[in-house]
Amino acid sequence: MARYATNRRLIFDLGMNNGDDTAYYLRCGFKVLALDANPALCDKARHRFATAIKEQKLTIVNAAIWKQSGETIFHVNLDNDYWSSVDIGWAARDGSRCQDIRVPCTTLASLFDQFGVPHYLKIDVEGADHIVLDQLRTFSVLPLYISIEDCRFGPQYIKTLASYGYNGFKLVDQSTVGGLTDQITGHTFPAGSSGPFGSDLPGSWLSPEEMLSLYHMTVRSAEGDRLAPRSRWWDIHCTYRGETA
Repeated sequence: MARYATNRRLIFDLGMNNGDDTAYYLRCGFKVLALDANPALCDKARHRFATAIKEQKLTIVNAAIWKQSGETIFHVNLDNDYWSSVDIGWAARDGSRCQDIRVPCTTLASLFDQFGVPHYLKIDVEGADHIVLDQLRTFSVLPLYISIEDCRFGPQYIKTLASYGYNGFKLVDQSTVGGLTDQITGHTFPAGSSGPFGSDLPGSWLSPEEMLSLYHMTVRSAEGDRLAPRSRWWDIHCTYRGETA
């Protein structure tokens, strides 16, 4: 049975993008490992967070998360950098323009070995989220909290996380996050940011079965038909409710 990391002041921000999530995690007092494959975004983040980097509160890794370490092709979306991906089908959706670049790639095991298992793992790596989930199955110690951006594979994500022992789930409508203010830090979440996590999320934790039922009533039917307008999008959050490491 897996154990779950608690009392560790470390967060992994996989899919840093513009750094808005990293900024919140730093403000909450966590150390942050922020990963992004786009070198231009990493350069901007190094400038934005120069003080946190100097104080060793933040490490930025310019790499794609992938099945093995080495190098891979990354498709930079020139119209919407949120959609940039190692998967060209993902990056070039809606006829978007893309530029292909070669970037370093790493694995979750390499990151855990180097930095430790985080308290919270944010997964938002356009088109490679399932690769991160698959790699989690090999660890005896797992993050206490995980969030992953929903897509058409949302139900499978829930089932996979449940198979690792996660037994508390929440479905967060990301379109409602922008403008919310964290009452403890005073941080106001920009539109497009991931928002609160873990015990700061509103509502009760649901069992995997309750989560799937809610998902199929809210986001997509059991047959895969989308129920909600595309102006709304979700993150799936989970935790383990029991003894922790």
